[in-house]
Amino acid sequence: MPSFIRRGSEEQRQIWLLGQAAYWPDLARGLPAAEREKYNRANWHYTDGAWNRGEAQIQGNQYINTEVRPDIAGEPASAVRDMDDAHNVSTALDYNTALLATPDASPADRAVALCWVLHLMGDIHQPLHTGSLFSARLFRNGDRGGNQVSTDRGNLHSTWDSALREDGIQASIVAILGNRDILLAAANTDSHWDLWMSESREILLSQVYSEEMLNTINYSDRDGSTLEEFDLSTSYVEQMQEIARVRLGLAGIRLTQWFDRQLP
Repeated sequence: MPSFIRRGSEEQRQIWLLGQAAYWPDLARGLPAAEREKYNRANWHYTDGAWNRGEAQIQGNQYINTEVRPDIAGEPASAVRDMDDAHNVSTALDYNTALLATPDASPADRAVALCWVLHLMGDIHQPLHTGSLFSARLFRNGDRGGNQVSTDRGNLHSTWDSALREDGIQASIVAILGNRDILLAAANTDSHWDLWMSESREILLSQVYSEEMLNTINYSDRDGSTLEEFDLSTSYVEQMQEIARVRLGLAGIRLTQWFDRQLP
């Protein structure tokens, strides 16, 4: 804990700890081997774009020069009873929200579940955690949610992850609150993470992979050329940042709703 936080108020320390808890599932990837094996769950951060359930009945995958993969029927939340049943972002939310809301579970287990709930409610609002792009040659096994598509701002996935980094925290919060009507509508609506995943997939299919990207990938995939780095236009970046503000705001509102309505 930074010294200026440690010397601050109890509220400041709690806010800092909450932020660390939300980030911890990413930190767990870099723990020493024994702890990493115990705590890291790489497949909890995303979902196969063909996996559908509940209000998520559209695939999150883009397909170029290749056949559409068959839908995968997702199991109901009631079937996710223990850690081994959780295998993607949705089922991990099923598992960790249930564990966190179990008062007689051990404090240590509930603490870890809290970290995952905070983290995954953010992940599922990021479009590239909910699908990938597949093609006949370049991306036979998918582009790993944009991780294998290079841009002038880093790979496509990390670019969307860090869309608001340049704004800074204060400016980002102010901009998020500027979407007042959207956030108020969400605050007055009960919804489930299957719906949030469906929203993210609609954005992935319509906004994340631009027409230029799709055309260039199509061309390179067909003629065998190397896929070059994409230079993202100012309009693309501005659109991405606005989407990120709305998605981050919705994640915050929905997390608050869950704590208010579901947590004992």
